[in-house]
Amino acid sequence: MPLIPEETLESIRARLDIVELVRDFVPQLQRAGRNFKARCPFHQERTPSFVVTPERQSFHCFGCGAGGDIFAFAMKMESLSFSEAVEKLAGRAGVKIVKSDEPMGPAEAERLKLKELLELAANFYHETLLKTSAAAPARAYLERRGVSTEVIAAFRLGYAPKAGTLAAKAERKGFSRELIVKAGLASPKPGGLRDYFFDRVLYPIEDAKGAVVGFGARALGEAMPKYLNSPESPVFSKGRVLYGLFRGLPTVRKERQVVLMEGYMDVMAAHQFGLAIACAPLGTALTLDQAALIKRYASSATVVFDADRAGLSAALRGAELLLSAGLGVRIATVPEGKDPDEFLHARGRQAFADCLAGAADLAEFQTELALRRCGPEPGPAEKSAVAREVLETVARCPDEIVKAEWLRRLAGRLDVDEESLRLQLHRRPGLKAARSEPRAPRPAGMAGDEADLLLHAFMGPELFARLRPEDFASEAGRRIYEALEALRPWPADWPARARAKLSEPDNALLQELVVRAGELDAGGAAERLEAILARRRAQSRYEELRALNRRAPLGAEQLQEYMRLAVELKGSRKT
Repeated sequence: MPLIPEETLESIRARLDIVELVRDFVPQLQRAGRNFKARCPFHQERTPSFVVTPERQSFHCFGCGAGGDIFAFAMKMESLSFSEAVEKLAGRAGVKIVKSDEPMGPAEAERLKLKELLELAANFYHETLLKTSAAAPARAYLERRGVSTEVIAAFRLGYAPKAGTLAAKAERKGFSRELIVKAGLASPKPGGLRDYFFDRVLYPIEDAKGAVVGFGARALGEAMPKYLNSPESPVFSKGRVLYGLFRGLPTVRKERQVVLMEGYMDVMAAHQFGLAIACAPLGTALTLDQAALIKRYASSATVVFDADRAGLSAALRGAELLLSAGLGVRIATVPEGKDPDEFLHARGRQAFADCLAGAADLAEFQTELALRRCGPEPGPAEKSAVAREVLETVARCPDEIVKAEWLRRLAGRLDVDEESLRLQLHRRPGLKAARSEPRAPRPAGMAGDEADLLLHAFMGPELFARLRPEDFASEAGRRIYEALEALRPWPADWPARARAKLSEPDNALLQELVVRAGELDAGGAAERLEAILARRRAQSRYEELRALNRRAPLGAEQLQEYMRLAVELKGSRKT
């Protein structure tokens, strides 16, 4: 990626005040002597430990350890790369960026071209919906569903005509057939291309930065499936995006919460009725990546799903995933057998707000769901089964105060002794209390401790230098390692430059790791890294000796080493 001159960075720093920047995201920032103080926007806390120092133009949180200058704040607050943060703040400061001439990597160039093509497609579909007679049935459908013209414009809804003319238009604009297919907009046919979407209302899907990365589509006729998403592409993975999140990001950041719904129409109705923090997975169950995405911007989530059996089960699974990601979670069910879209149009914003206000926390929701299956008079066996089920959730809760309250309420609801539940929590085989600092879910595509290796190595080039290519068993881990190794010694914008060398899935992995690394305590990082390396290398040597032993008996020294490693590895697994 092109480099940004240091004098440009200094000019931006000179024109912007960190107090004003932080206050845009943390309105409760208050003066405390020569500094300013507030509750940290990056983690949950009751006592303010987030301090902004005007004299040094820096911030620091004494709770989670986050800190730095205006660029570091923008990067962490909005999940931006260094280059993206500089460009955003340069616009705010009125500074023009002149970058040095350095060629863009091929993967990054392709992603930019794909997003340019998808933006063209979004504009084409939107204009088709608004201005063509062929789209009359689509406009009538949206009118029947109560979608306002403001929402149609804000979400850039579109229509894919039966004639299928998008691919031809994209070719005329100079986009290659290969790229059009890769973007998920068409498929090959003899002599040309065939549009992927026909006679459907289209919902452009935007990533957290507002770029169109794909489409959701609803059939107007009898075509199946009724709902269809763009196929996976270098810029689109449906398990990594949340529909509507970008539209509500300013409010989400300010309120530090989201309302998670099921579908496109639910989200649009919520925004139409003033609930801008609503978003939804793309027609599938919530994923770990989506939970991690929510965690970047919010500290709590309310899950709203239909009141039928499938909806309740989906709500429970999604809530458990959010809890494992370290978010506060509540679950609201829509009464009268309606989905949020229908309920909002029938009863209005206040009735839906009352529904959200009555949301149950995860343990309460799970308790009532389990008791409902037991009948009106549950006996000791049924109570024990309910307790076992709910205690699984209690054990995963990272907050000891919340955990204690859940135990107290569960005891009251089951009419059993609270101490017996506490003993059950700690004694039950396989059930262990959650750590106060929950381990982040392992990124998809990474093997074993590879994510931990990179997270600790991000603490500094000297730690990264301790790694070797053979420490990475997965292809993704090795590619990320090689991209970072090629940059040493690391420049200030190393995350952005490394991402330019990677494909979209690896790019997303690296971005997630960089965000997580910013939440780690740097103290003791070297010791933790050495412990992980020692364990992994011991495991590798153990596997090597075991393979040798299968081919022929080991010699005395090798056998002694083999037995020693077996004991060491068994002990490390127990701890």
